[in-house]
Amino acid sequence: MLDRLQVRQQLHLRSELRLQEGVRAKGDTVMRNYSNILVVMGSLCLMITLVLAWCLAGVRSSAFMKSLFPNYQYLLKAHLDYLFMAGLLLIFFLLFGHFHASPSPVVLVAMSIGSFMNPVGFLALAVRPTLRQHPTSPFGLVMLCSFTLTTVGYGGAAWYVGHAALHALI
Repeated sequence: MLDRLQVRQQLHLRSELRLQEGVRAKGDTVMRNYSNILVVMGSLCLMITLVLAWCLAGVRSSAFMKSLFPNYQYLLKAHLDYLFMAGLLLIFFLLFGHFHASPSPVVLVAMSIGSFMNPVGFLALAVRPTLRQHPTSPFGLVMLCSFTLTTVGYGGAAWYVGHAALHALI
């Protein structure tokens, strides 16, 4: 029993030394350097969610808050959307780590910006419900860019994870 424990500890130490020397598992370098942005953005989205939860409570009890956010439904949608985006970012970070997937920095940046910007649309409509939402309006163009980034980011992330999971099966 003691010998097995010693062997495991030695193997663990050797793998740590190889990582420190620059001999890494396939795809490990990019994943360690870039995918941490998903945790940073996921944490930011979660913090915004908490602030919006307080705003939702304030709208129910304060005339001042109601004047800041005249549309409660859009405020609630922004709160929920930031919560979902935080969850998705953190889940994909864990999936990339689990499968040792190394997504392109373009995918990671698209996920991060899209996850931050999509709920901003709901937040803008909570503050100003009369915003023109047509795709050719400034608001519509910003949202179109945000939706495109989100689609590219999460589509690419799903591709990388699916690809890595398939290779793990083979």
